[in-house]
Amino acid sequence: MFVKRTVGTWGTLFAVAIAPIGAGATELKCNQLRLVAPFGPGGANDVAARVLAKGLEPLVKPAIIVENRPGAGGNVGTAFVVGSAADGCTLLVHGTAVATYVHSYKQLSFDPFTDLVSVGIIGVTPTVIASSNKGLNTLNDLLDWSKTMPAGLSYGSAGIGVLNHLAVEEIASRSNAKLVHVPYRGGAGATQDTVSGQLHFGTLTLASITPFVSSGQIKILSLLQPTPTSLAPDLVPVSKQGFPGINAGHHLIVMAPGKTPPAIVQALSQDIEKVVRDPKYRPNFEAVGIEPIPMNASATDAAVRQTGAEWAPVIKRLNIQLQ
Repeated sequence: MFVKRTVGTWGTLFAVAIAPIGAGATELKCNQLRLVAPFGPGGANDVAARVLAKGLEPLVKPAIIVENRPGAGGNVGTAFVVGSAADGCTLLVHGTAVATYVHSYKQLSFDPFTDLVSVGIIGVTPTVIASSNKGLNTLNDLLDWSKTMPAGLSYGSAGIGVLNHLAVEEIASRSNAKLVHVPYRGGAGATQDTVSGQLHFGTLTLASITPFVSSGQIKILSLLQPTPTSLAPDLVPVSKQGFPGINAGHHLIVMAPGKTPPAIVQALSQDIEKVVRDPKYRPNFEAVGIEPIPMNASATDAAVRQTGAEWAPVIKRLNIQLQ
């Protein structure tokens, strides 16, 4: 079951999301549909796009490819989609966190509310704190360790300004721990260096680290959301470790260029929702750490706007100013 948000209208959005949809196929005037993941291969966006593509391709006429365009915290790939033809043939697989960029970046080459239009949600993958240090069991163990390290602890994330980065900076602010951020061009690099021990820990999505947790190469110390997740019920939420109010689950969404005709957006939204709701694809999503959430275009747009509103005060309080 989808973990209900603690602030705002996620319960309402979920109710909207399960409304019936039609079964019509999307009519696109192209030979190839590109799903652009604005982070590197192996990260949550990339994994989600590839699972979605398998189910979506039979419903649309063009063949589907997943194209990785990492860089600048996801802004390189996002700007590419914004500048693409508004014909439904180039789509962005991002997170609702894109709405926070208007608050955290001094200059942004696009407006996520006007230059992009929400199409649908794929699902949510929990964000966690994980480390290869076998002597750690909890988040507080990690923070205690930081007090013994004059230079602090290094940690990796999928990029500057993503929600898992913001969540760890909020924890550092509250605990006075010295945690040094090392941004990557996507979750795969941060995961690799967390597994190898080059980083003291990583703030990563469950979707990007599931194999390494299963093999025992890294251990999850905290779930960065207020409540448990059905994907891994034993994980301890950050709220139970002294840090209430932090919710950094990565909600994976599909967006199109802002001027895409409403009829195309609606048709794509229906086909995406059909795949996400189909029980035969649920195991595929869950196997890579994604809880599928069927949600239409308007509900997705509301979710995007809510994420921006929730995190804007945190960005301001932490005085995060990205270039």
